[in-house]
Amino acid sequence: MPRLGAKVSLLRCTLLSSLLLLLVCSIHETEQNSYCQQIITERHLAELQELADTQMQHPGRVSFKFIDKMQLNDSICYVKAAFPLLGKILERTEFKENSSNARKMQTVRRMYHSIDENVDPCIREEDDEERMLSQMCFKEFTTSPYEMLVLVKDFFQDINQLLQNQETFEKDCSHVYHRACLGPRGAESPPEQRRKEPPGREGLQEPLVFVVVPGVVAVLLAVGGLLFYKYKCRVLEQPLEDGDCDPEEPERRALQGVRECPELETQDL
Repeated sequence: MPRLGAKVSLLRCTLLSSLLLLLVCSIHETEQNSYCQQIITERHLAELQELADTQMQHPGRVSFKFIDKMQLNDSICYVKAAFPLLGKILERTEFKENSSNARKMQTVRRMYHSIDENVDPCIREEDDEERMLSQMCFKEFTTSPYEMLVLVKDFFQDINQLLQNQETFEKDCSHVYHRACLGPRGAESPPEQRRKEPPGREGLQEPLVFVVVPGVVAVLLAVGGLLFYKYKCRVLEQPLEDGDCDPEEPERRALQGVRECPELETQDL
């Protein structure tokens, strides 16, 4: 009985430890979700819209790299791929020092960095394979400053919507990047990423060459022979058209003269 009691006590301790661990993890996850859900506020989005509105009459154009949302057709992978590029856009966007727009942009930058400054980032960083494939989805955009800032605001709205739904961004997006950006309609990949043509296509091309080339040569020879024949005929017909004598005309005239003057032959004899 003492041994049985010791085993029961050990089992109880193990169960209590497991329950305590699950409780701690659950509390940590709840705190993490709560933190991420409170980063992006309606005030931030409103300030971004105000920044965009101040640039509506700006005549200039700006170029930047970003991700085509429609091309990926996956909101989670779109946010994961475009989030690092968003930081570069925010760094390059400058307003007059100490102006209201400059202060608003500084607030937006702090909000952006808050998304990743926690011990567990709200948006999980891509692994090496995802990062390499997502770079194939980068596109060069050229828009007005207004359109760029609207794009930034819409992107933060997408992030906020996913965070409110307690999205952890743990999804592996490698297959999404590969399908959308390395497929037939994807952007051109660097030489080391280009796939080689299947050897079967080369086998199909060689017989085609052997069949087509002799046919072309035969057609060219036939056309050349026809042209040469027409040229020869024209050369032979040209003297007759000009009124010149036929090459055999002197001989025929000589024979006719003999027939008309038989007495000359007799006298000669």
